[in-house]
Amino acid sequence: MNTIHKISILGCGWIGKRLKETLVGDVFCLSRDIQDNVQQGYYACDVFIIAIPPRDDYLEVLEASVTKLSEKTQLILLSSISFYDEKNSVIEAETIVQKMKPDVVVLRLGGLMGYDRIAGKYTAGKVLTANSGTNYVHRDDVLGVIESIINNEVRAEVFDLVAPIQSTKKTIFTQNAKKFGFEKTVFLELEEPSKALSPTKLCNILGYAFKKSDVLKFWD
Repeated sequence: MNTIHKISILGCGWIGKRLKETLVGDVFCLSRDIQDNVQQGYYACDVFIIAIPPRDDYLEVLEASVTKLSEKTQLILLSSISFYDEKNSVIEAETIVQKMKPDVVVLRLGGLMGYDRIAGKYTAGKVLTANSGTNYVHRDDVLGVIESIINNEVRAEVFDLVAPIQSTKKTIFTQNAKKFGFEKTVFLELEEPSKALSPTKLCNILGYAFKKSDVLKFWD
């Protein structure tokens, strides 16, 4: 592994802020202000991580940022499994970035959970029309996988990043309601088809072992 001197993270939210605290090297969190980022020299980096949500001027900021990167810069795009639901902004973002920088690593993140993000908390007392399988991932593993990608100098890959052992929303929400003392979510007796995703490719290439492999144990 080459020595990493400088890492720039576009976005300082729930993932980006924690990445800045855990990654080794000179790590900077960037705003969407392209000119300010240029003036600060943030695009001249060894690793560039895109960690902003697909809203507002998302595609414009992505394109403007990637344009300013060196060919040698390792680029990691935090995307979403909503790609499989044909969410236009997600598909367009991956397409644009892959065309501009073919050696980008795309991480399609599952539903982000862990710590203050508790499955079932925000639907407490509500009625959901259907129960479905989950594709959650714990924040600790998002951070761990990104660190592994950097350390192994991985390029030109697309990974689904979800915990290996999933469950159903009804099972998880009910368990968490009891554990944390909030009102249960009511599920109608309907099952909703869902696409089951797997991190097998990621684990095989990176040799990565999940810290939180079972969604039912995320808050243990």
